[in-house]
Amino acid sequence: MAIAKISKIEIIGLHEDKERFLNLLQRLGIVELISVKDETYQTNPPLFSENLPISIEAEILEIEEEISYLATFKEKTRFFEGIANLRPIIYENELKEIIASFDYRSVLKELKDLRSHLKNVIQHKEKLEEEKHLLLPWRRLDIALDQIHSTQYCDVLLGVFYTRDYSIISEALKKENINLFSSIVNQDKVNIYIAFIYLQENFEQLQTILRNYYFNFVTLSRHRCTVKERLFEINSKILIFDDEIKDIKAKIATFLGYQFKLMAVYDYLGNIRRQGDADKDLVKQRFTFVLSGWIKHRDVPILKKAATGLFKNLEIFIQEPKKDEEPPVDLENPRLIQPFEFITKIYGFPKYRELDPTPYLAPFFFLYFGFCVSDVGYGFILSLFSFFVLKKFKLGPQGVRFFRLFLFCGISTIIIGALTGSWFGNLLDLLTESNKIFLPLKNFKDALIILDPMKEPTKLLGIALSFGIIQVWFGNIVAGIGNIKNRRYLDVALDQIPMLTFLFGLTGLGLIFLRLLDLSRINLFKYSALLGASALLLTQGRSERGIGAKLFYGVYNLYNAISGYLSDILSYSRLWALGLVTGVMASTINLISVQFSQIFTSIIPFINKINFIRLLLSSIILILIFIFGHLISFLMNLLGAFVHPVRLQFVEFFSKFFKTSGDSFKPFKIETKYVNIK
Repeated sequence: MAIAKISKIEIIGLHEDKERFLNLLQRLGIVELISVKDETYQTNPPLFSENLPISIEAEILEIEEEISYLATFKEKTRFFEGIANLRPIIYENELKEIIASFDYRSVLKELKDLRSHLKNVIQHKEKLEEEKHLLLPWRRLDIALDQIHSTQYCDVLLGVFYTRDYSIISEALKKENINLFSSIVNQDKVNIYIAFIYLQENFEQLQTILRNYYFNFVTLSRHRCTVKERLFEINSKILIFDDEIKDIKAKIATFLGYQFKLMAVYDYLGNIRRQGDADKDLVKQRFTFVLSGWIKHRDVPILKKAATGLFKNLEIFIQEPKKDEEPPVDLENPRLIQPFEFITKIYGFPKYRELDPTPYLAPFFFLYFGFCVSDVGYGFILSLFSFFVLKKFKLGPQGVRFFRLFLFCGISTIIIGALTGSWFGNLLDLLTESNKIFLPLKNFKDALIILDPMKEPTKLLGIALSFGIIQVWFGNIVAGIGNIKNRRYLDVALDQIPMLTFLFGLTGLGLIFLRLLDLSRINLFKYSALLGASALLLTQGRSERGIGAKLFYGVYNLYNAISGYLSDILSYSRLWALGLVTGVMASTINLISVQFSQIFTSIIPFINKINFIRLLLSSIILILIFIFGHLISFLMNLLGAFVHPVRLQFVEFFSKFFKTSGDSFKPFKIETKYVNIK
């Protein structure tokens, strides 16, 4: 059964047992809670106050923030650990001990104070650096900064303008006969930093001229020292702040020892909060509560056994979902099919009473992935890497299915690669040319080949298009299976049978046109196509009102059937293209590796004369180019081999029978973000 059988559950218990029962449900993780919206139950205030602290949400957010902050002080994880996203394991007794003895609030306060102190020090340092940046161009200004001020008749003005405008501004000031003294303090290729001493009565006239040439007025902070002296003070303070920042960060780094405990507390409080959220879904009376939810039928005995052993005053009622109810969906496939659920879940979940497409897409995706990569070497890399991750790391259910999917895809790649003769492209052929010791490997490779894509690309295209014909047909058959399951026999008679009849005739005519079938069978296919087309014309508009609308939609759907069938089949040519590209890329990389290693050594005279050094250097270059080139090729082909077969399933296959509108089964359970509780 691909979709697990779901039952509706209703539980009535005493209010005094509510928290213990919710804790049991959370530990079991087999019931999805739903809010009870029924006037039959009168909701009264609970007899006992809730135990959840009011500040739990704020504490959770604060702990999460501090955990993320501490992570910036931690060493980078290893490559494989980053991929697997491993969580530390904590046992229940260890978790209880941490909750009982760890004063996380004090730790959070200390850490918060240190962060605040660090922030203040960094802000002071940044202000000094801004001041330093402003003062640096004025370091040749020899007067004290507090002396740069106006007198009774004169004033001082500092500013910056473009070097190219200096002569123009000088001429303009002379022309206006403004009495002033100017001194260039600093100059570079772009700007001039200048000081003006002028009569106050000429300020407006001076300002007007300077503004016309984008003069930027500068105001320096006042200090009883020169710019150089102030810069020395700033540099000294920055060094002090750097040491202080280093000390504070070192103190913060010591809190990394608390990170694991904070993670455990975060997940513990998170599950307490989930219990509080679950409590909101209950109907509460003064002495009782009512819980409603969904449970897998096979898990009912587990719940009953666990509940009856702990609670005497508890009633559990099980019933089948009503026709107007849409239970959540949980996919339940055999072990070999489970990894392909990853593909289905990308697209969405089916309705509860419909078909799970996973068993139907699995063989096609398995085959198409191998067809796209089709190289034994790449298949071994993918399989070994996936097997290594599965054995080395403790992954969650989704992680296991993800890497098992690619383990299977690697096996498919090995099989298709062996049948098409690609072992890192033409590597075995090149090795045999260089040394006859590799001849047995080449003969073994040649013995397995049933189709060489480089020599017979047309035949490979025919196989790819044949995959399209088979899967499009199969999609309509699956649609019929789904209708039969739900007793929609009329839809089978008026949709799937006419469509399959029409496709049978259309395909046969196409094969005759391509001279792949004998002309004597043309009548069978011709009448089959006409019969199917007539049926589609008369039935596809049956839900519309009026004869005109029915005929219009009949014609429209018939046109879509013809054009859609042809376009769907042509879409499978992407399998042919990707299958060819892999072999061509791999062989090209081999050729580049060999030729570049020979060319590089031949252009250096003294190396070319020493055979040992020439051979060693040539081998190193060849190996490096070979590894790097095939790694890039492998990753590129891996991406294409995943994306395009997935697209074929979603667009060409699922469109025939599958619509996503189901909700996934989400049981109330212990959930963690940072640790795995055992």
